[in-house]
Amino acid sequence: MSGRKKILAVISYPFLPATTGGEISTLQILNFMGKKTQLRVFTVDPYKEINTKELDFEVDFAMRFKPSRYLNPFLLFTVWGRIRKQGSDAIFFDQPFMGWMIPFLRILSGKPIFIRSNNIEYLRFKSMGKAWWPLMKAYEKWVYRFSNLVIFVSDVDQNKAIKEFGLIQEKTLLTPYGIPQNSLPAKTENAKALLAKRHGFGLNQKVILFFATLSYQPNYEAVDFIADEIYPRLQQTRNNDFVILICGKNLPQAILDKLKDKSEIQYLGFVEDIETYIDGADIMINPILSGGGVKTKAIDTLGRGQVVLSTKTGAEGIDPNVCGKNLVVANDFDWEEYNQLLNQRLDQPENSLPNTFFETYSWSGIIDKLLQKLNG
Repeated sequence: MSGRKKILAVISYPFLPATTGGEISTLQILNFMGKKTQLRVFTVDPYKEINTKELDFEVDFAMRFKPSRYLNPFLLFTVWGRIRKQGSDAIFFDQPFMGWMIPFLRILSGKPIFIRSNNIEYLRFKSMGKAWWPLMKAYEKWVYRFSNLVIFVSDVDQNKAIKEFGLIQEKTLLTPYGIPQNSLPAKTENAKALLAKRHGFGLNQKVILFFATLSYQPNYEAVDFIADEIYPRLQQTRNNDFVILICGKNLPQAILDKLKDKSEIQYLGFVEDIETYIDGADIMINPILSGGGVKTKAIDTLGRGQVVLSTKTGAEGIDPNVCGKNLVVANDFDWEEYNQLLNQRLDQPENSLPNTFFETYSWSGIIDKLLQKLNG
């Protein structure tokens, strides 16, 4: 492959308009790929009407948002028709769930097919207690071995897949979750004062932030840990000089009820300007203990120069060597250590994010490396 090539992307889930970390990641990789190639995206209906002129790629909403789409053999011929119409030089799949098409499309088109693994799915389902994870493992292995190139968002997943699925290393590539900027962005002016006025807390209070899509089990479990493990310890050590802000939609009612008698915790639901919350916080906490893949909220937060305190699981896939002192990691389930590190960073703020972070995680550089690999 050389020059500006034509790529057809198959995205089997709705991601527009992008609101969650995973959706934003998908939109950004497609936009940055679309800046450098002629990209057409074959996908499902959007959540609501959007202005496609703002996208850096053409989009074809040709799949219905129904579970049956994953096993619909007619979609194979629809995709094949789009490949011929575009004259595609390569085909891109995001996630393995539609990957059953890959061997057939390789035979029909003769074109290289690459696929992005947002996380190793069988490990994610295994960590969530799903009994059918062995079936997912076998399917995932089959899909990736038929692909010309598998791209991973973390070196942890890349190394696991090479070992457990028997992949050839040269047919894999690390393409981490990216951020659009190449350097620290301008901070929201007076962000903490804006939040204090908006939510009624004092400027002298330490602001601890957690945000995520809270319908996802690992994320709402993290709120449970905040309520049961982190909050009580902070009450004992900080004399109520703090406020915990939790942002994200669809928190289960049972967990929401647990927060009602905790005066220093505010559940805010979905917020439009999460950047203001990141900039106005003293620290972002990431107490994740299950699920797979890179936690996109941590990368986004680090990319704004904010400190992230994470569990070991929550920091998987993030390169600590490029994060300076902005990534702090506690052992899983060691809530005493977590509280100690949290108090330490609240009392003695320390912030240093090296330029190598942006060299590693900017989308522009990530896409350049991907296209170079495809050209090879």
